[in-house]
Amino acid sequence: MNESPKKPVRRRPDWRAPFLDAIRVSGNVKLATNAAGIDRSTPYRRAGRDPAFAEAWTAAEQDAIDTLEGEARRRALNGSDGLLMFLLRAHRPERYRDSIDVRLDVRREAERIAAKLGMSAEEVLEIAERRAREMEHR
Repeated sequence: MNESPKKPVRRRPDWRAPFLDAIRVSGNVKLATNAAGIDRSTPYRRAGRDPAFAEAWTAAEQDAIDTLEGEARRRALNGSDGLLMFLLRAHRPERYRDSIDVRLDVRREAERIAAKLGMSAEEVLEIAERRAREMEHR
């Protein structure tokens, strides 16, 4: 029997470190896949089957966001009122966000609807609860 010699299997260079380094710097998947020399879908497939890689990717993205936030803070403190307000709203929303207080008194609204329809408030509330349950199961 004449067997042909097997060709050595060429392993592709490990793209994970260059990809993660590029994500850490750019925060952009397309730029990172280009830097790693891989298709855009490759890291998503790897993350789906490799929790350690998925975690490393998340950490690298968080590093990119921290860098971006640091730059935004620097610019805010050097004269960007818009960035200053954005950061204050992000970090202290209870104090700096634009707020609209929207309250609905369900019972009072049920009574108002019931009066229009000639029903009791209990009937209106029962119908509303039934519809809410139906919507949950869709």
